[in-house]
Amino acid sequence: MRVLFLLGILFAAQSAPVFAGDTVRVTWTAEVEFNQINPGALGMPVVGESVSLTCLLDSDDFVNSASFPTRGYVIDPDSFELQFESVSVPLKSPFPAGQTPYFVIRDNDPGVDGFFVATDVDVSVGVPLDQVGGFGDFNLVTAVTYGPDAVPSLDLLDALGSYDFSGLQVFSYRIEDGPFDAMGMVFESLSIELESTWTDDGSALPGVAGNPVFAGSGSLLDGAPNQLSLARAAPDAFAALFASIGSTPTAFKGGTLKPLPFGLLLFTNTSPTGRVNLSFNFPAGVPSGTEIYAQWAITDAAAILGVSLSNAVKGTAH
Repeated sequence: MRVLFLLGILFAAQSAPVFAGDTVRVTWTAEVEFNQINPGALGMPVVGESVSLTCLLDSDDFVNSASFPTRGYVIDPDSFELQFESVSVPLKSPFPAGQTPYFVIRDNDPGVDGFFVATDVDVSVGVPLDQVGGFGDFNLVTAVTYGPDAVPSLDLLDALGSYDFSGLQVFSYRIEDGPFDAMGMVFESLSIELESTWTDDGSALPGVAGNPVFAGSGSLLDGAPNQLSLARAAPDAFAALFASIGSTPTAFKGGTLKPLPFGLLLFTNTSPTGRVNLSFNFPAGVPSGTEIYAQWAITDAAAILGVSLSNAVKGTAH
């Protein structure tokens, strides 16, 4: 009973229709196709070596283009890491005065969606690395282009998910030395996810906007702030949040509900854009290792039995 009481405190939060200041992790993965760099750290990676680019963004810190349907989210320079198997390379430090590194979203620009990393929210010009080549700083260019339905808007939180070769039209993943391509890499995947100790436990059931996306952010430590964010749900719809200690997956409305037997059932309505945001401070005294599951059920005429399900999320108390 004490654990269920604490769970009730945990989710005694007010719903809100918008997100605010979520930390988002972006990860690009690729494989080295060729490397013509000889001296220095960037000369170390060999053909076939895996590489990942990671960085953190604030969902509220962005700049809209004045000319194109693009939006650039400011990259935290300290979080930026280009990681090969053999070496790690950061952004240019200090970053050039008057410039800002952005992760840019394109939505119907025109007729295509996509993402790129650059110092310009209009054009995929790349970002300078903290390594010097024959023509100044090496420059990293990463960009992917998909069809017009890849993202529903320029909102970073609407773009949460994974992207790969499915629907991919064009990609660029290279390191430039002045006018020359000094290293080429083959794009593999791009993930955009909330930075969190919470994990995605699957079992979404699609509705009018596809799979509703549910994510948690924050540390499950005593008193730590946390946030649960629902997106891509049916707009202005009745929704129920199920939460439980442990999980016994059970068939429900054509899908699978994981937070059963539930210790909390919270009712609310989604916003006109199909969102719900819950904020709370994690209570003290929850035993370390306690697994907390949560999942939304949303009334949705487009769902197989009139109810869509978000993915479940799982958090483990520390």
